[in-house]
Amino acid sequence: MDTAEFARRIRDEHEQVNELAEALRTQTAVVPRAGTEHWLRRLKDRFEHFRAHQYKHMALEEQEGYMTLVVERRPTLSAQVEHLKHEHRQFAHLMDRIHETLEVLEPTDALVAFDCCRRVDQLLSYIDRHENDENLLMTYVFTQDMGAHD
Repeated sequence: MDTAEFARRIRDEHEQVNELAEALRTQTAVVPRAGTEHWLRRLKDRFEHFRAHQYKHMALEEQEGYMTLVVERRPTLSAQVEHLKHEHRQFAHLMDRIHETLEVLEPTDALVAFDCCRRVDQLLSYIDRHENDENLLMTYVFTQDMGAHD
């Protein structure tokens, strides 16, 4: 796969993750007092869809993606790249714990549902900050003049 095709895949997956995150934010904004079965089923579905795409997005970035290019281009940034990879593992851990909670959540568990929604919101905030850090790193690496090459 050429660079342009790969960049398109990453961009498309990123857009999909953002759309799913917005749907999750909407879903977790209010825990209903009644009719929680439908709401809970929808929350579980949306979270699982988001989780699957987030895993795919992180894999694209790490296995085939820009992180290798960053280190190749600027070896001194390997610590920052390792930090971002480590955050991916932490996101996976947090998503798995939320998934576990959602799997056993009952419609009558209002406090746990509220707590779970706050955890989802916090996760999405962490991911937003992480994406911003990645974008800043990419902008720095791929827009800085590294001097003339012969």
